[in-house]
Amino acid sequence: MKYLCLFLLLVSHLVNGKVVRSLDQVDAAIKYSARQKYYAQEMYGAKPDDLLGFDFYKNRQNFSKILRVIDPRLSSPREWDFIGLKPWPSQANTYIFIAGRQNENPQNRKIVLAVVKKDQHGAFSLQAKPWIDVSDSPMTNAFLMSDDIGNIVTGMPVRYDFAPYRLSPNVLAFGIRYVAHTFYAGGSVRNEAMTLFAIIQGQLRPVFAADTYRLADYAGEWLEDGTRDRDIQENKYIIQILPHSTNGMKDLKWSEHGKGKKDKPVIYRWNAAKKEYVQS
Repeated sequence: MKYLCLFLLLVSHLVNGKVVRSLDQVDAAIKYSARQKYYAQEMYGAKPDDLLGFDFYKNRQNFSKILRVIDPRLSSPREWDFIGLKPWPSQANTYIFIAGRQNENPQNRKIVLAVVKKDQHGAFSLQAKPWIDVSDSPMTNAFLMSDDIGNIVTGMPVRYDFAPYRLSPNVLAFGIRYVAHTFYAGGSVRNEAMTLFAIIQGQLRPVFAADTYRLADYAGEWLEDGTRDRDIQENKYIIQILPHSTNGMKDLKWSEHGKGKKDKPVIYRWNAAKKEYVQS
């Protein structure tokens, strides 16, 4: 189809409310393969995939040359809790850089995100003004989300999303997925959200954010054989890039996918003054 109908970026689909009889049956009840990996990491200590480019350099100190390009005042790589670099597919010699500091003192928390280009000599240069996210400021925080009990928290980045988010002929966005966990005496819930970033008028900016996934594992009463029923719930969502535009940028549709949907679809349109998508 000319516009691929409603250009579907499959964030996930829904599997709702399956009950299993014991903890060791939970992973088989999770239908989304990527989340099966996450569950194995959290429950069994499986080695995680390097989804943020932490291992791009064997020597972490090599990230310092990118930090200096972004801001000479930034600390050395040792001052960051995580730091990574990955190529941006379809963008020649272009990379997405991320560095984060998760300090107990909110005043010292920071996430830096930048688009950099590498020349033939291996030198990096900025392609836009970087995004520096100070986590205690709601006005600048790009990773705010709700946890399972409704608290507004700062999500932990877990991976890039390089689906082709073509917002206009000249604007291609990428996503950062981030999560928040809620732990109960008998189970836990993983909430995931995504923020789209794009270069707008020479500056890397967060332009859209939405929930993408929820995995709940609720434990029931103890049974006579020493096991507990587990209620496993998966809620997954899709983002559609629509064929029509507002103020030069494609409209977006966010909706829950699959049977037993609870959330109503929402349309987002580009607000030129705010330089971001807003709910219609």
